[in-house]
Amino acid sequence: MISLRLTGDNSVVPVVMFHSVGAENLDWVFNYISEPIATFEDKIRVLAEAGFHFATWSELYAYMRGDASLPLPAILLTFDDGYLDNWVYACPILKKYGARGTIFVSSDFVDPSGQVRPTLEDVEAGRCREEDLDISGFLNWEEMRRMESSGVMDIQSHAATHTWYFTSGRIMDFWKPGTREYPWMAWNARPDRKPFYMREDQTSLVPLGTPVYEYGKSLCVMRYFPSEQIADELAAYVELNGGEGFFSEPDWHERLVKKHEEIFAKVEKGCRYETVEERRRRTLDELENSKQALEENLSKRVDFICWPGGAYDRLTLEEAQAAGYKAWTLGSSDQSSFRNVPGADFRQVKRIGSSIRQMWRGRELGYTTGREFYSGVRRHQGSVYHKWTGRVLKAARIVRSVILR
Repeated sequence: MISLRLTGDNSVVPVVMFHSVGAENLDWVFNYISEPIATFEDKIRVLAEAGFHFATWSELYAYMRGDASLPLPAILLTFDDGYLDNWVYACPILKKYGARGTIFVSSDFVDPSGQVRPTLEDVEAGRCREEDLDISGFLNWEEMRRMESSGVMDIQSHAATHTWYFTSGRIMDFWKPGTREYPWMAWNARPDRKPFYMREDQTSLVPLGTPVYEYGKSLCVMRYFPSEQIADELAAYVELNGGEGFFSEPDWHERLVKKHEEIFAKVEKGCRYETVEERRRRTLDELENSKQALEENLSKRVDFICWPGGAYDRLTLEEAQAAGYKAWTLGSSDQSSFRNVPGADFRQVKRIGSSIRQMWRGRELGYTTGREFYSGVRRHQGSVYHKWTGRVLKAARIVRSVILR
């Protein structure tokens, strides 16, 4: 628990969650989790000028256990998922300011290539042009090894699958032409193509008419397994009735629901839920496989895990400990007063968002500046001064937006 102070409590170590840098304009279903290079660099510059020590999770773990001290103020920068832009843009910027970060990699998404892609450092050295930089995809092992050896980035686990699974037979939607909302349907159909989903159209990997049932994040659900015959017969029905053109009919949804009911009546016994033991085994396998893949390919110990989508429950935590993880992140849904300080539960780490955009009444006011970001970091440390500074900065944005509208 933290008490408010005028300028905050430096014993609190903020842990910031980033994802992607410089991919905000890509034709990518998740481009909203990326922020421009300039605003990202502004945030890192402000932290460096304020004298923050950029910690590793190992340092934070020892600090929270009471085994070691940290230069204060300290901060831990984290990057979820293992995007290629972490190597191309984020790592060179951190290096420029003497900063460090931790990347949480989902092992299923590691790029199988061995080619080291150029970065901002190559642009600055004249070896390539900035417009030639490629960021559509994920890190490969050699790029991770180079970041590790540089001391700028530490690689830890983000589990293996980072996907969603069906949780019941309740129909939410059907796979139709141009579907973008459920990229994980293609991931589950063809796991081998997961590293390439940012750069290729994978809609054809799922047959048109396939049901999208109620779903949840993979590490905190009991899976529902529909009979494969349902999807097969629905796909055949769609193909027989015009393929893509079927979805131009005004009643296509009602017709598919009715057809689904007919098929389900025949194959209901072929649908089932996984058992608790099956779920436990699946969870342990995923956590162990991710840890093993990272350790073997990077020749290091992997002790920490960040939950994909912030999703976990008691069973997940039990299996994480069985797999050998020492600590994990709290989900963003955790709104408790827990802070990363000595004497707190060192098995868990509280994170705050990187605040990509400033919002007001559903309107976007623009990307968050370094100064606004810094106020949020200090507010997390309990600073009353920065709490009100942040409000003043936002009020100024609102006034400007009203005037310019």
